[in-house]
Amino acid sequence: MSTNDPGHINNLDKNQLEALKGFWLMLIKCIRDSENKIDPMYEIEIFLASGYDNPDMILLRWLRARKWNINGAFQQFIDTIKWRHEWGVKELLAKGETDLCSEEIQTGKSYFMGHDKVGRPINYVSVKDHIKGQFPLESTEKLTVFTMEIGRKLLHSPNESVTVIFDMTGFGLKNMDYPHLKFLIHLLQNYYPESFALGFIINAPWIFNGCWYIIKPWLDPVVESKIHFINNLDDLFQYIDPSMLPKQLNGTQTNFNYIPPTDQDLIMLNTFQNDKQGKIIAEETHRKAAQKYLDITQKWAQGDQIDNLIEERTKVTKELRDAFEQLTPYVNTKTHYHRSGAIHEPIFDITYQRIKENRKQ
Repeated sequence: MSTNDPGHINNLDKNQLEALKGFWLMLIKCIRDSENKIDPMYEIEIFLASGYDNPDMILLRWLRARKWNINGAFQQFIDTIKWRHEWGVKELLAKGETDLCSEEIQTGKSYFMGHDKVGRPINYVSVKDHIKGQFPLESTEKLTVFTMEIGRKLLHSPNESVTVIFDMTGFGLKNMDYPHLKFLIHLLQNYYPESFALGFIINAPWIFNGCWYIIKPWLDPVVESKIHFINNLDDLFQYIDPSMLPKQLNGTQTNFNYIPPTDQDLIMLNTFQNDKQGKIIAEETHRKAAQKYLDITQKWAQGDQIDNLIEERTKVTKELRDAFEQLTPYVNTKTHYHRSGAIHEPIFDITYQRIKENRKQ
Protein backbone atom coordinates (compact mmCIF):
# COMPACT_ATOMS: atom_id res chain seq x y z
CA MET A 1 0.00 0.00 0.00
CA SER A 2 1.26 3.44 -0.90
CA THR A 3 0.11 7.06 -0.78
CA ASN A 4 -0.87 6.74 -4.46
CA ASP A 5 -3.21 3.75 -4.08
CA PRO A 6 -7.00 4.29 -4.13
CA GLY A 7 -8.24 5.44 -0.73
CA HIS A 8 -4.85 6.85 0.21
CA ILE A 9 -3.89 10.49 0.62
CA ASN A 10 -2.92 11.13 -3.02
CA ASN A 11 -5.84 9.21 -4.51
CA LEU A 12 -9.16 10.00 -2.82
CA ASP A 13 -12.48 10.09 -4.63
CA LYS A 14 -15.18 12.60 -3.68
CA ASN A 15 -16.89 10.34 -1.13
CA GLN A 16 -13.60 9.38 0.52
CA LEU A 17 -12.57 13.03 0.78
CA GLU A 18 -15.91 13.88 2.40
CA ALA A 19 -15.46 10.98 4.83
CA LEU A 20 -12.04 12.35 5.81
CA LYS A 21 -13.52 15.80 6.37
CA GLY A 22 -16.34 14.31 8.43
CA PHE A 23 -13.83 12.39 10.55
CA TRP A 24 -11.89 15.59 11.21
CA LEU A 25 -15.01 17.49 12.24
CA MET A 26 -15.95 14.74 14.72
CA LEU A 27 -12.44 14.69 16.15
CA ILE A 28 -12.15 18.47 16.43
CA LYS A 29 -15.53 18.65 18.16
CA CYS A 30 -14.35 15.97 20.58
CA ILE A 31 -11.21 17.99 21.30
CA ARG A 32 -12.79 21.44 21.58
CA ASP A 33 -16.44 20.96 22.62
CA SER A 34 -16.72 21.61 26.36
CA GLU A 35 -19.51 19.03 26.71
CA ASN A 36 -17.76 16.26 24.78
CA LYS A 37 -14.15 17.25 25.44
CA ILE A 38 -11.69 14.40 25.76
CA ASP A 39 -8.94 14.25 28.36
CA PRO A 40 -6.29 16.89 27.44
CA MET A 41 -3.66 14.15 27.68
CA TYR A 42 -5.39 12.30 24.86
CA GLU A 43 -5.23 15.44 22.72
CA ILE A 44 -1.45 15.48 23.20
CA GLU A 45 -1.29 11.79 22.29
CA ILE A 46 -3.07 12.41 18.98
CA PHE A 47 -0.28 14.56 17.58
CA LEU A 48 2.52 12.56 19.22
CA ALA A 49 1.02 9.50 17.53
CA SER A 50 1.04 11.33 14.19
CA GLY A 51 4.74 11.99 14.57
CA TYR A 52 6.36 12.97 11.28
CA ASP A 53 3.33 11.80 9.28
CA ASN A 54 0.66 13.96 7.72
CA PRO A 55 -2.27 13.56 10.17
CA ASP A 56 -4.60 12.93 7.21
CA MET A 57 -2.65 9.73 6.51
CA ILE A 58 -3.23 8.58 10.08
CA LEU A 59 -6.99 9.13 9.97
CA LEU A 60 -7.24 7.51 6.56
CA ARG A 61 -5.80 4.29 8.01
CA TRP A 62 -8.79 3.96 10.32
CA LEU A 63 -11.27 4.94 7.61
CA ARG A 64 -9.96 2.24 5.27
CA ALA A 65 -9.87 -0.32 8.08
CA ARG A 66 -13.53 0.43 8.88
CA LYS A 67 -14.52 0.51 5.21
CA TRP A 68 -15.20 4.26 5.32
CA ASN A 69 -17.65 4.06 8.21
CA ILE A 70 -16.89 7.39 9.90
CA ASN A 71 -18.42 6.52 13.27
CA GLY A 72 -16.62 3.18 13.43
CA ALA A 73 -13.31 4.71 12.38
CA PHE A 74 -13.68 7.55 14.88
CA GLN A 75 -14.41 5.22 17.79
CA GLN A 76 -11.50 2.93 16.94
CA PHE A 77 -9.17 5.91 16.65
CA ILE A 78 -10.23 7.27 20.05
CA ASP A 79 -9.80 3.79 21.53
CA THR A 80 -6.28 3.72 20.08
CA ILE A 81 -5.36 7.09 21.56
CA LYS A 82 -6.68 5.99 24.96
CA TRP A 83 -4.71 2.74 24.69
CA ARG A 84 -1.49 4.58 23.80
CA HIS A 85 -1.93 6.82 26.84
CA GLU A 86 -2.92 4.11 29.31
CA TRP A 87 -0.47 1.50 28.05
CA GLY A 88 2.40 4.00 28.13
CA VAL A 89 3.61 4.19 24.53
CA LYS A 90 4.86 7.75 25.08
CA GLU A 91 6.89 6.67 28.12
CA LEU A 92 8.31 3.66 26.27
CA LEU A 93 9.49 5.79 23.36
CA ALA A 94 11.02 8.38 25.70
CA LYS A 95 13.13 5.69 27.42
CA GLY A 96 13.79 3.70 24.27
CA GLU A 97 15.95 0.61 24.38
CA THR A 98 17.00 1.38 27.96
CA ASP A 99 13.46 0.29 28.93
CA LEU A 100 13.73 -3.00 27.03
CA CYS A 101 15.36 -6.27 28.02
CA SER A 102 18.71 -6.28 26.21
CA GLU A 103 18.92 -10.07 26.34
CA GLU A 104 15.55 -10.35 24.62
CA ILE A 105 16.54 -7.92 21.85
CA GLN A 106 19.73 -9.93 21.28
CA THR A 107 17.77 -13.13 20.60
CA GLY A 108 16.96 -11.69 17.18
CA LYS A 109 13.39 -12.90 17.50
CA SER A 110 12.08 -9.77 15.76
CA TYR A 111 13.93 -7.07 13.86
CA PHE A 112 13.87 -5.01 10.67
CA MET A 113 16.28 -5.59 7.81
CA GLY A 114 16.17 -4.17 4.30
CA HIS A 115 13.11 -3.63 2.13
CA ASP A 116 11.06 -5.55 -0.40
CA LYS A 117 10.99 -4.87 -4.14
CA VAL A 118 8.51 -2.00 -3.80
CA GLY A 119 10.44 -0.36 -0.96
CA ARG A 120 8.50 -1.53 2.10
CA PRO A 121 10.54 -2.22 5.27
CA ILE A 122 10.88 -5.92 6.13
CA ASN A 123 10.19 -7.14 9.65
CA TYR A 124 11.94 -10.47 10.14
CA VAL A 125 10.50 -12.76 12.84
CA SER A 126 12.57 -15.80 13.84
CA VAL A 127 9.89 -17.89 15.53
CA LYS A 128 12.31 -20.47 16.99
CA ASP A 129 14.00 -17.70 18.97
CA HIS A 130 10.79 -16.89 20.84
CA ILE A 131 10.37 -19.35 23.69
CA LYS A 132 7.17 -18.97 25.67
CA GLY A 133 7.92 -17.87 29.24
CA GLN A 134 11.63 -17.21 28.66
CA PHE A 135 11.11 -13.51 29.37
CA PRO A 136 8.40 -11.72 31.39
CA LEU A 137 5.22 -11.04 29.42
CA GLU A 138 5.57 -7.28 30.01
CA SER A 139 9.08 -7.34 28.54
CA THR A 140 7.96 -9.12 25.37
CA GLU A 141 4.98 -6.81 24.92
CA LYS A 142 7.24 -3.76 25.26
CA LEU A 143 9.59 -5.13 22.62
CA THR A 144 6.63 -5.82 20.33
CA VAL A 145 5.16 -2.31 20.63
CA PHE A 146 8.61 -0.74 20.27
CA THR A 147 9.16 -2.76 17.08
CA MET A 148 5.83 -1.54 15.70
CA GLU A 149 6.88 2.06 16.35
CA ILE A 150 10.28 1.49 14.74
CA GLY A 151 8.48 0.20 11.66
CA ARG A 152 6.74 3.54 11.30
CA LYS A 153 10.07 5.40 11.37
CA LEU A 154 11.47 3.15 8.66
CA LEU A 155 8.64 3.97 6.25
CA HIS A 156 9.44 6.29 3.38
CA SER A 157 6.91 7.85 1.01
CA PRO A 158 5.01 6.57 -0.85
CA ASN A 159 4.98 3.38 1.25
CA GLU A 160 2.69 3.21 4.28
CA SER A 161 3.01 -0.43 5.35
CA VAL A 162 5.57 -3.14 6.08
CA THR A 163 6.25 -6.68 4.93
CA VAL A 164 6.69 -9.38 7.57
CA ILE A 165 8.62 -12.65 7.23
CA PHE A 166 7.80 -15.35 9.77
CA ASP A 167 10.69 -17.81 9.58
CA MET A 168 9.39 -21.11 10.97
CA THR A 169 12.68 -22.98 10.56
CA GLY A 170 13.30 -25.02 13.71
CA PHE A 171 9.80 -24.36 15.07
CA GLY A 172 8.57 -26.47 17.98
CA LEU A 173 5.60 -26.30 20.33
CA LYS A 174 7.74 -24.48 22.92
CA ASN A 175 7.74 -21.57 20.46
CA MET A 176 3.94 -21.46 20.13
CA ASP A 177 2.82 -18.61 22.39
CA TYR A 178 -0.91 -18.14 21.80
CA PRO A 179 -1.43 -15.30 24.35
CA HIS A 180 1.37 -13.24 22.82
CA LEU A 181 0.17 -13.97 19.30
CA LYS A 182 -3.29 -12.73 20.29
CA PHE A 183 -1.67 -9.55 21.63
CA LEU A 184 0.20 -9.05 18.35
CA ILE A 185 -2.90 -9.62 16.22
CA HIS A 186 -4.90 -7.24 18.41
CA LEU A 187 -2.22 -4.56 17.95
CA LEU A 188 -2.16 -4.97 14.19
CA GLN A 189 -5.90 -5.01 13.66
CA ASN A 190 -6.96 -2.38 16.21
CA TYR A 191 -4.11 -0.02 17.06
CA TYR A 192 -1.90 -0.16 13.95
CA PRO A 193 -4.45 -0.73 11.16
CA GLU A 194 -3.37 -0.78 7.54
CA SER A 195 0.29 -1.14 8.54
CA PHE A 196 0.61 -4.77 7.40
CA ALA A 197 1.18 -5.17 3.66
CA LEU A 198 2.30 -8.77 3.18
CA GLY A 199 3.17 -11.69 5.43
CA PHE A 200 5.25 -14.71 4.44
CA ILE A 201 5.25 -17.83 6.60
CA ILE A 202 8.38 -19.70 5.56
CA ASN A 203 9.35 -23.34 6.12
CA ALA A 204 6.39 -24.12 8.37
CA PRO A 205 6.63 -27.75 9.63
CA TRP A 206 3.58 -30.02 9.58
CA ILE A 207 3.14 -29.54 13.33
CA PHE A 208 2.21 -25.91 12.66
CA ASN A 209 -0.91 -26.96 10.72
CA GLY A 210 -2.82 -27.51 13.96
CA CYS A 211 -1.63 -24.17 15.30
CA TRP A 212 -2.76 -22.37 12.15
CA TYR A 213 -6.20 -23.95 12.50
CA ILE A 214 -6.49 -22.17 15.87
CA ILE A 215 -4.94 -18.88 14.75
CA LYS A 216 -6.81 -18.37 11.47
CA PRO A 217 -10.21 -17.43 13.01
CA TRP A 218 -8.52 -14.63 15.00
CA LEU A 219 -7.54 -12.85 11.79
CA ASP A 220 -9.63 -10.35 9.91
CA PRO A 221 -10.26 -11.82 6.43
CA VAL A 222 -8.42 -8.89 4.84
CA VAL A 223 -5.36 -9.53 7.01
CA GLU A 224 -5.50 -13.27 6.36
CA SER A 225 -5.59 -12.67 2.60
CA LYS A 226 -2.21 -10.94 2.84
CA ILE A 227 -0.47 -13.98 4.39
CA HIS A 228 1.28 -16.49 2.13
CA PHE A 229 2.88 -19.84 3.01
CA ILE A 230 6.22 -20.38 1.28
CA ASN A 231 8.40 -23.48 1.33
CA ASN A 232 10.57 -22.61 -1.67
CA LEU A 233 12.74 -19.54 -1.16
CA ASP A 234 12.71 -18.90 -4.91
CA ASP A 235 9.06 -17.93 -4.46
CA LEU A 236 10.09 -15.40 -1.80
CA PHE A 237 12.66 -13.92 -4.18
CA GLN A 238 9.77 -12.77 -6.40
CA TYR A 239 8.94 -10.23 -3.69
CA ILE A 240 12.30 -9.64 -2.01
CA ASP A 241 15.75 -9.50 -3.54
CA PRO A 242 18.29 -11.86 -1.86
CA SER A 243 20.49 -8.82 -1.16
CA MET A 244 17.84 -7.73 1.36
CA LEU A 245 17.65 -11.04 3.22
CA PRO A 246 19.85 -12.43 6.03
CA LYS A 247 22.18 -15.31 5.26
CA GLN A 248 19.96 -17.70 7.19
CA LEU A 249 17.37 -17.17 4.43
CA ASN A 250 19.93 -17.62 1.66
CA GLY A 251 20.36 -13.86 1.41
CA THR A 252 23.56 -11.83 1.42
CA GLN A 253 22.87 -9.62 4.45
CA THR A 254 24.77 -10.37 7.64
CA ASN A 255 22.52 -12.05 10.19
CA PHE A 256 21.08 -9.69 12.82
CA ASN A 257 23.53 -8.49 15.45
CA TYR A 258 22.15 -5.99 17.95
CA ILE A 259 24.22 -2.81 18.36
CA PRO A 260 23.72 -1.60 21.96
CA PRO A 261 23.70 2.09 22.96
CA THR A 262 27.15 3.66 23.02
CA ASP A 263 28.42 5.71 25.94
CA GLN A 264 27.82 8.79 23.79
CA ASP A 265 24.20 7.72 23.18
CA LEU A 266 23.64 7.47 26.93
CA ILE A 267 25.29 10.85 27.53
CA MET A 268 23.02 12.42 24.90
CA LEU A 269 19.94 10.75 26.39
CA ASN A 270 20.82 12.08 29.83
CA THR A 271 21.44 15.55 28.37
CA PHE A 272 18.02 15.63 26.71
CA GLN A 273 16.29 14.36 29.85
CA ASN A 274 17.93 17.11 31.93
CA ASP A 275 17.17 19.90 29.47
CA LYS A 276 13.82 20.69 31.09
CA GLN A 277 13.55 24.18 29.61
CA GLY A 278 14.37 22.98 26.11
CA LYS A 279 11.67 20.33 26.36
CA ILE A 280 9.09 22.85 27.59
CA ILE A 281 9.86 25.15 24.64
CA ALA A 282 9.70 22.28 22.13
CA GLU A 283 6.42 20.99 23.60
CA GLU A 284 4.84 24.44 23.50
CA THR A 285 5.96 25.00 19.91
CA HIS A 286 4.51 21.62 18.93
CA ARG A 287 1.26 22.35 20.81
CA LYS A 288 0.83 25.70 19.04
CA ALA A 289 1.55 24.08 15.66
CA ALA A 290 -1.09 21.44 16.41
CA GLN A 291 -3.65 24.10 17.35
CA LYS A 292 -2.90 26.05 14.18
CA TYR A 293 -3.27 22.85 12.17
CA LEU A 294 -6.66 22.15 13.78
CA ASP A 295 -7.84 25.72 13.09
CA ILE A 296 -7.07 25.45 9.38
CA THR A 297 -8.33 21.87 9.14
CA GLN A 298 -11.66 22.83 10.69
CA LYS A 299 -12.16 25.56 8.08
CA TRP A 300 -11.17 23.14 5.31
CA ALA A 301 -13.47 20.36 6.57
CA GLN A 302 -16.41 22.77 6.93
CA GLY A 303 -15.97 23.84 3.32
CA ASP A 304 -15.18 27.46 4.15
CA GLN A 305 -14.57 29.47 0.99
CA ILE A 306 -11.23 31.05 1.81
CA ASP A 307 -8.56 31.94 -0.74
CA ASN A 308 -5.49 29.69 -0.71
CA LEU A 309 -6.97 27.47 2.04
CA ILE A 310 -5.46 24.28 0.56
CA GLU A 311 -2.05 25.92 0.27
CA GLU A 312 -2.31 27.24 3.83
CA ARG A 313 -3.20 23.78 5.12
CA THR A 314 -0.22 22.30 3.31
CA LYS A 315 1.96 24.95 4.93
CA VAL A 316 0.73 24.30 8.48
CA THR A 317 1.09 20.54 7.94
CA LYS A 318 4.79 21.10 7.26
CA GLU A 319 5.05 23.41 10.28
CA LEU A 320 3.53 20.67 12.45
CA ARG A 321 6.04 18.15 11.12
CA ASP A 322 8.93 20.54 11.70
CA ALA A 323 7.73 21.20 15.26
CA PHE A 324 7.60 17.47 15.94
CA GLU A 325 11.14 17.11 14.61
CA GLN A 326 12.35 19.71 17.13
CA LEU A 327 10.52 17.81 19.89
CA THR A 328 11.86 14.40 18.84
CA PRO A 329 15.07 14.32 20.99
CA TYR A 330 12.93 14.93 24.08
CA VAL A 331 10.30 12.25 23.36
CA ASN A 332 12.28 9.63 21.39
CA THR A 333 15.74 8.10 21.56
CA LYS A 334 18.37 6.79 19.22
CA THR A 335 18.09 3.05 18.56
CA HIS A 336 19.92 0.12 17.01
CA TYR A 337 18.53 1.31 13.68
CA HIS A 338 20.12 4.74 14.09
CA ARG A 339 23.46 3.13 14.96
CA SER A 340 23.23 0.75 11.99
CA GLY A 341 22.37 3.60 9.62
CA ALA A 342 18.84 2.44 8.78
CA ILE A 343 17.23 5.50 10.42
CA HIS A 344 18.61 9.00 9.88
CA GLU A 345 17.51 11.68 12.34
CA PRO A 346 20.20 14.40 12.45
CA ILE A 347 18.03 16.41 14.85
CA PHE A 348 19.48 14.40 17.76
CA ASP A 349 23.02 15.62 17.06
CA ILE A 350 21.86 19.13 16.14
CA THR A 351 19.94 19.52 19.40
CA TYR A 352 22.75 18.02 21.47
CA GLN A 353 25.29 20.45 20.02
CA ARG A 354 22.92 23.37 20.62
CA ILE A 355 22.49 22.43 24.28
CA LYS A 356 26.27 22.16 24.69
CA GLU A 357 26.79 25.58 23.11
CA ASN A 358 24.12 27.14 25.33
CA ARG A 359 25.82 25.75 28.42
CA LYS A 360 29.09 27.41 27.44
CA GLN A 361 27.45 30.83 27.29
